[in-house]
Amino acid sequence: MRKSSHHGSELARHLEDLASQAQAGERLPPIRDFMRRFGVSQGVVQRAFDTLKERGLIDSQVGRGTFFVRPSSTAAAAASPGAPRAAAPKPASAVRSVLLLRRSISIVRGRVLVDELRRRFAAGGHRVLEVSYTDPEHARAVLKGLPHFDACVVQSTYKTLTIDVLAALREKCDVLAVDGTALVGADVESVGTEWGGPLAAAVASLRQLGHRHIAYATTSHSFLAGELGRHRLELLRAEWPDTQFELVEVARLPDDDYEAALVQTLLARRDDTRRLPFTALVAWGVEDGARFQQQLAHAGLTVPAALSVVLLGRTDLVNEHAGFFEVRGCRVADQVEQLLQAIVSRWADPAAPYRVRLVPLAAREGSSMAPPAAASPRVKPAAATRAKQRPG
Repeated sequence: MRKSSHHGSELARHLEDLASQAQAGERLPPIRDFMRRFGVSQGVVQRAFDTLKERGLIDSQVGRGTFFVRPSSTAAAAASPGAPRAAAPKPASAVRSVLLLRRSISIVRGRVLVDELRRRFAAGGHRVLEVSYTDPEHARAVLKGLPHFDACVVQSTYKTLTIDVLAALREKCDVLAVDGTALVGADVESVGTEWGGPLAAAVASLRQLGHRHIAYATTSHSFLAGELGRHRLELLRAEWPDTQFELVEVARLPDDDYEAALVQTLLARRDDTRRLPFTALVAWGVEDGARFQQQLAHAGLTVPAALSVVLLGRTDLVNEHAGFFEVRGCRVADQVEQLLQAIVSRWADPAAPYRVRLVPLAAREGSSMAPPAAASPRVKPAAATRAKQRPG
């Protein structure tokens, strides 16, 4: 009992020190952190919090945590006229700790984004730790051994962020930002792309060239980015009744040999005369533009002679556009900036409403579009094409 009382007194003095130096709006660590640090029960920590609340020093908001609202009377007395001058409290360190949690996956965009975030945070003097995980169970195990962080950027890359992983992250991090818009409406900062806009821009460019039979290719897996694209496709059908649109769904994700699966799905759309029912393609999810171009050509679809193609992706990633494809989408550099600003803004105002930040749209000109041929593209059998090239 004496030991518990002693630790409770230490906790009270620690909270008093924090209150004397805190700025209004600064967030207190979770109750569990104080329980582990001082070896006390939840009730002891809660009573200490209640004492500060009664004095008007802190305030709790459901879902957001507990925040300081004004300095303690000790600090106020030191600043009042006629009071004995005391040494000014040291300002809180500007150095913050940042966790970059990314799924272990061979997606170039993810690697580039995390590398640039690490560079930007480190350039600001902050401490940065990058951790990779394979699945939710692995993520929970990794997080157990990590200290508390001032912020965390999570990159799940097409996979579900489970509730238990999010709960573990909320305990470990004051600010949580997600690369993507999957958690809109939750108490996290979300940064991502609204893919309906790039799809509409790609279709407009193809229509200007005369295309009236256009396919939109995306994954058949259900997540927000894909659903936004499908929704915009329905709006485009109503907006341009003179254009025939076709939805092409690929049963893969970009990290799972997506390009080859897309080409095979396209070839399965041929009619009895080996023709495709469309002259142009808008494709989401292509990670390797050069490989996609080669696989199309090997299948008898040369771009843009046989099929005009616009990719929905990142305009500043060479691996996607390959110096050849027309691209509508966004820049990784802009997504990095938005994630950085989301965290810095919340550090400055922890009580601000959570929001989703949409990355500005961008375009890259390429050589993958041309006016349509007189008839829909005919797919030449690859074997027949090679036979024609043999001498004699």
